[in-house]
This record gives sequence, structure tokens and C-alpha cells, in this order.
Amino acid sequence: MVPTPKSGRRLLAVVCLLATVATGCGSSPTTTEEPPADAGGAATEQSGAPEAADGQDGAAALEQVYAEVEGLTGDERRRKLIELAADEGELNLYTSTNIDESGPITEAFEEATGLPVSLYRASSANLLQRVLQEAQAGFAGADVIMSNGPEMTIYNREGLLAPLNSPATEGNAVVFDTWAGTYLNVFIAAWNTDLVAPEDVPTSWEDVFSNYQGRMVFQLDDTDWFATLVNWYVEEEGMTEEEAIAMFKEGAAGNTPIDGHTTAAELLAAGEYAVASSLYQHRIPRLQAEGAPVAWEPAVEPLILRPNGIGIPVFTQRPASALLFTEFMLTDAQPMLAEFERTPALRTVEGGVPAEYDPIPVDLELLLDERENWESLYEEVVNASGTEPIEGD
Repeated sequence: MVPTPKSGRRLLAVVCLLATVATGCGSSPTTTEEPPADAGGAATEQSGAPEAADGQDGAAALEQVYAEVEGLTGDERRRKLIELAADEGELNLYTSTNIDESGPITEAFEEATGLPVSLYRASSANLLQRVLQEAQAGFAGADVIMSNGPEMTIYNREGLLAPLNSPATEGNAVVFDTWAGTYLNVFIAAWNTDLVAPEDVPTSWEDVFSNYQGRMVFQLDDTDWFATLVNWYVEEEGMTEEEAIAMFKEGAAGNTPIDGHTTAAELLAAGEYAVASSLYQHRIPRLQAEGAPVAWEPAVEPLILRPNGIGIPVFTQRPASALLFTEFMLTDAQPMLAEFERTPALRTVEGGVPAEYDPIPVDLELLLDERENWESLYEEVVNASGTEPIEGD
């Protein structure tokens, strides 16, 4: 039997909450609707109703798979999983990752394993709505779910993710009981090296917020970055919450809010601003390769990260295939993500967060529970700028 969400009567409220969360994460490219049917090959939109469960408990079946491969690693483990998956049929992958990324990854998995995949791609909010509604109706749709961190947290809260027990999580920057990171949005401070002299490079967030009045651009909607830093200053630096928020407001005064990390990075590279307070780290190497005078190291710490992740639903009908794809995503696919200009969650992969840094993850539970409060506080920070926001991407 397919389990319904723990809070089935709150289904509508959960979906409405996600509309707010999706707005907070809207600058991530994984939240853009793209019809998967155009990708060809493995990337096809599923049509019609998902298959009904056959009474098999997916979580229990997954535990049996874990027992079958216990102690196995590397190629031996993969061969055993391929053997177990041989008769399971086509894997149903639900993802919010852009089709020009999830499509090639899926094709690489098919080539490596010989197993077929049906890929359904939607925005993170629409994906959440579909999964919750399918679970509510008693249908087993997805065998694997990949989405943004806030959505993965909701799936976990609703009891829809099975325990994840795999050696493939070793070295991953973000590992929970039921899901693990695929790639990271790492928030950094960056500067234009033509406009900021070496002796004036920021060495702390206090420097970022106090030394570049009128020359800094900051994000309009980075509530999660803001809340995480405020709490860090309270817990690690002994500030009160009011003092930490006041520091942000002082930093915003006279500076420019912008809606879009990509546009902010481009304006920084063009010399329109000297400093940007919360860019995504993966944007900078490409700009540097193009000759742009931008830098982010030595890093202003702490770095803040928000993960995207992968998990196996408790109602999976193809447990061996689901585990095999999950492990592929956490290992073989990690260099591919770097090629797509993502920051891989696997710390040992080139393009991942450098080993010398210890980023702080966004408290996803806190942001779900207290988002309205933190959005209100960050709105006060934005308003303190006294500057009209720039629309961007």
C-alpha cells in the first residue's frame, strides 16, 4: 500500500507553503518549467496516471536490497544492483533539475547500466504538488526524487522518503537520514579586482557590510542566506539578533538590491559594482575564464550553502534501480554537474567546495517553520537600502 502523507489533511497547506519557499529559491535555475518531451531519448514527460501500487512496501523492498549488497563496494556493488534491477522495468525519475542537465545524466546512467529510465521534469513546486497528490491518492509514481533542499525536507517531513544507506554518501557535503546532496548553491562574497585594491579586499562579512557604501549589490530575495548568517552571528560571535540584523541594515544603506544572481555577477564583472554580497560560487570560475576581473578568494567566511538533493520514496516499485540511480548520481554524475557549472556535493570532485572551507548549511527546517518571519526581517533590510531594486536573472 502506498502511504499517504503523514499530514494528509494538511496537503493544501503544504503546497501553499511551497509556493512561498519556491519564491525564496526562485533564482535557482532548477525552478524553471521546461517541457521534458523536447529532450529526446530518456527525457520524456510521463503522461496519464502513475501506476497503482501492487501492495509491495517499497521501503521494505529497499531494505532487502540493502541486505543483498551489504559490504559490497565499487564495481562489485554496481554489478549486483544491476542484476537485482534487471527485471524491475523502467525507472521513474522525478526531478526539478533542468532538462539540459538531467537529460544527459539520465542517458549516461542508461549507457553505464543498460537500464531504462523515464524522466519527468517539472518545477520544484509543481513536482512537490504532484508527488503529494499521488501519495494522497495511493499511487506509486516516482522511484527517485531529485529536487531543491526545501522540497526534499518537506518530502522527509511527510514520511515519503525511505532511509538512505549507501557508501556513496561518503564525502558528500550534505547527508541526511533519507536524502543526500546532489549539488550545492554556495553563497559567497565576490569583488571586482579592478575596483577593489588588494589591501581593501573584504576579510569578513562585517567588512562586506561596512566598507563599500554605494558600491555594493545585494540580492533581493536571499532570505535563507540572511537568516543563516544572522543565526551564526548570534551563536558564534555573541551578537544579539537585533545587533546582527542592524549590521545587515547598515550594509544595505545606500547599496543596490537586485533580483537575480546571474545579473549581479555580470554587473560585478562589468565594473558596475565593486562588491556583491551573495553570489553563487559556481558563477565565478566561468567569468574568470572569460577574463573578467572578479574574485572570491580568499573567501569571506563562513560560506553558506543550500543543497539540492536526491532520495528514494517509500513507495518505490523498483528499489534496486532506485538505489543504483541514486548512487550513480552521488558518484559518477558529480563531475558532470561540475561541467554544467554546478557545485558538486561530493567534496573530492574538481569544482566542488575547496577542502579548506567548511560551509554552513542553511537550516532548512527553520526556514520552513519561520519563513514568514525571516522574509519580513529581510524586507526591512532591503528597504533600508533606499534604492530601487534592479530586475534581473
